[in-house]
Amino acid sequence: MNQPQMPPSGHPRPPKQAMSTGKKFGLGCGGLFLMLFLLGGCVAVLSGGSTDNSAPSSQADSDTEEDSTETSEEEEAAEEEPEEESEIVLTAETREFNPSILHDSGAYTSVFVTVENNSDEDIDINPLYFSIVADDGTKKDTSGGLGMDEDQIDTLTLSPGQRAEGTVTVEGDITPASVEFGGPLGLGEAHTVDIQ
Repeated sequence: MNQPQMPPSGHPRPPKQAMSTGKKFGLGCGGLFLMLFLLGGCVAVLSGGSTDNSAPSSQADSDTEEDSTETSEEEEAAEEEPEEESEIVLTAETREFNPSILHDSGAYTSVFVTVENNSDEDIDINPLYFSIVADDGTKKDTSGGLGMDEDQIDTLTLSPGQRAEGTVTVEGDITPASVEFGGPLGLGEAHTVDIQ
């Protein structure tokens, strides 16, 4: 059997060579480049932008002129066509604040809302997806009034054809003028309705 040769006693093993500074720098730059590339890709996907920038600027200018002509023709055609029914029907009316067991003091304003799903997809409903706009234009989110009204709208998913109703509440005594409904963190399409 062959055994690996050991250096004769008294002779130290040669030290391992450490990675050179150039290699460390190269790996660091490569990692940084990869992170920036991934970040740029994520931003492009989220913004929905096109990555085709191959058209020369003079051609791009002429394309822009043609696009603006086509856009104005499309806008005129859209004005002539009757408007389609909205996929989400939102209604709102004033409602007296009905304190829940969580309310211990302070003024709150509630609005009774109804959300009807006329789309082909599910819609998430959450009291935090609403905000109330006062008659002076001040927009207040509903986080301060969460759970304060006994009749608060439930957190649920509306299937096509379903509807939900309940109150949304903001902190303070205001005169509500309209209600806005959108998705989480304001990322969904905003729907606004005047309060009746």
